[in-house]
Amino acid sequence: MKKYTALSLLVVVGLVLAACAGSATQPPTAAPVATTAPDDLLNDIKTRGAMKVSTDPNYAPQSFLKPDGSYEGFDIDVANELGKRLGVKVEFVTPSWDTITAGNWGGQWDISVGSMTVTTARESVLYFTTPYYYTPAQFAAAKDSGITSIDQIAGQAVCVGSATTYESWLNGDMESLGLPAASIFTTAPANIKVVPLETDQECAQAIASGRKEFSVYLTSQTVVNSNIANDAPVAAVGKPVFSENLSVAIDRNSTKDATSLVAALDEAVKAMHTDGTMKKLSEQWFQVDLTQDPTK
Repeated sequence: MKKYTALSLLVVVGLVLAACAGSATQPPTAAPVATTAPDDLLNDIKTRGAMKVSTDPNYAPQSFLKPDGSYEGFDIDVANELGKRLGVKVEFVTPSWDTITAGNWGGQWDISVGSMTVTTARESVLYFTTPYYYTPAQFAAAKDSGITSIDQIAGQAVCVGSATTYESWLNGDMESLGLPAASIFTTAPANIKVVPLETDQECAQAIASGRKEFSVYLTSQTVVNSNIANDAPVAAVGKPVFSENLSVAIDRNSTKDATSLVAALDEAVKAMHTDGTMKKLSEQWFQVDLTQDPTK
């Protein structure tokens, strides 16, 4: 009986040692395996299950905050579709425009889907995807100003959003504007006074409220059309002055490597062009297809 027990113990000990030796070379089956590096921004977004997107709460029809606290608009729909294609939900944040365009976001948000024009200066601090749509820059003026042509704008005060391409063009800062020559249709009127507000949408709102320090503003043609459709006391002036190529932006100095995220977003934007999603959204919000490059 004792001899049988000792033998049994030896067998058990041997099996335990063999099992321990085997387990030393095998990873735990419950441990998750990351598909990308832990410091990768795309991997971080997917782990969180959410992508933080900067937008403008006062830029209809591209983006606007509703009374119930939700967001609507073309950019909002584009951002939500991008999130859907990455398999994550979207959370919106609203930093100031000059903060977004300056880069160095410090991880406070992941991407910008805010109708940002690709410029040479911005490319030094931000990554850009393939443009998702294109808009003409358009002057507008108060109906009671008597201004009906661009040559009448010379010497006037002109309102724009701060740190926008519209401000750069009005100031004659072509280096900051950073657009290809084919996208610029004319030069800015002479001797104007630029009046920057936080967003260019505020220009029409200021005119509607009765402010008199300016009666002219420059913004996207889509915004001017929206202002007119919403009965703002303004009218478009002349033809568009330049064309903007608008893209999703990502911080080059992100706290996590953004390379794979840029590639994934670019692939998603191209797919949305190919399958007609982008055109459908453009026609829904602007009543026209703005997804084709007008310079080509």
